[in-house]
Amino acid sequence: MVSLMGRGVVVVTVTLAGATTTLSDALRLEAVSRIESGSTEAVCFTADGAGEWVLAAPCDVLLVAEAALSGIEPELITRISDGSGSTDPRTAMLELQWRLSLNGHRVLALDGPTTPRPVSTVVDEQRRVAAILTALAVLPGTQLYGPLTAAVQLYFDLDTIGQAPSLRESVQRRRRVPDRALTRLMEPAVAHLVGAEDRADRERLNASFDASGLRAVLTEPLHVVVVAPDTGPARVRAEQLIGQLDGMTVRLVTGGSGEILQGDTRLDCSLVEQPLWADVIVLVASTFDDVPGAARTDVPVVVDFSTIDVVAWLLEAPLSWHRSTALQELMTRADLVLASNDRQRDVLLGALAGQVRVNAAVYDEDPSLLSLVRTDESGIALADFCRRPVRAADTNLRPFVRPTKPGDLAMAMHYLREGGPAALAGRVAARVKRLHTSRAPRKTR
Repeated sequence: MVSLMGRGVVVVTVTLAGATTTLSDALRLEAVSRIESGSTEAVCFTADGAGEWVLAAPCDVLLVAEAALSGIEPELITRISDGSGSTDPRTAMLELQWRLSLNGHRVLALDGPTTPRPVSTVVDEQRRVAAILTALAVLPGTQLYGPLTAAVQLYFDLDTIGQAPSLRESVQRRRRVPDRALTRLMEPAVAHLVGAEDRADRERLNASFDASGLRAVLTEPLHVVVVAPDTGPARVRAEQLIGQLDGMTVRLVTGGSGEILQGDTRLDCSLVEQPLWADVIVLVASTFDDVPGAARTDVPVVVDFSTIDVVAWLLEAPLSWHRSTALQELMTRADLVLASNDRQRDVLLGALAGQVRVNAAVYDEDPSLLSLVRTDESGIALADFCRRPVRAADTNLRPFVRPTKPGDLAMAMHYLREGGPAALAGRVAARVKRLHTSRAPRKTR
């Protein structure tokens, strides 16, 4: 069942006899306040929930931001709410949490009531396994799919796992987070999904992880490609970022020369292979010309202009016309744009608006637009994004929305001359207020 719980917060409950779907006022208020504050998009109540992020945890109740739930196919909600006995709602609830994580939303587990799965009949068990296989057919990405399905085949002693190509295509098209950003949460999630809750079942599942090669996949660190010039502030910024990304595999690409470094080792590999290898790409004062193919990948891309003056970069170069085209391409594809100060942010916000990136999908998820463009002189936001890369909220609007008119950079320059979008918005608001005042009926004595 789905019902409204707070401002923009809905509650999803499984429809099963004996399910614990009633929350105390204290638990409900805590969950709603966390979601309304923006610290998380979903809260599940589960046994031994310790305020940690989860990919999937057993629960009868899930509170979730209404906007996040809008990106979930209705058929999944129907499976959770179906009390007819033809589906397995608890497995569907686990799948919902996993899908929310794929779509860029975090699920927080808090300690709360949940009902243990009862001893099932043969029919119930068949229905549960069928629901598990359906989930596994759609949730893992391309690199994870083979090892994960192989591990589950070994665990259940199955010859094959069925496929659901149309549903899988729909789920994968909506995803905004690479699998390697979620693998540290995946082992307990898979255990909950297949029902390996006791020690013996966990040992059997661990054996299937090792035999299928899944263990190696789950321990593979995030792949980060950082592109920067060979000298100057941008190079320093890139090297500082690399120093902060402990536990990740980082490759540094030098713009122009195409040199690729991993640590102190120069790699003898093709430049065009790097976007396919990467889980996140960071362009520091660089363009897509420096890493061919990056604009066409599905991985999160950060455009870091925090070390340059954007207008000077556009106008002072010998081929300024080419740089204007490069900026259009960057603003069309970027998932996060970074600037050194508010004035530079306003210029870049104008360029993003020119590419129709300031749209309903982005604004509805984050009215501040800080998830799309922000200042980051310290580099903290850049490092945080690399640790948890997420595609922009309008990622699902494919193909990428093109400008409504060719003069896209004119908007950025206009915003700069007028003092930026914030100043323009203030003038518009003042004008609306004056019009409202002038049209208001005058009081007479």
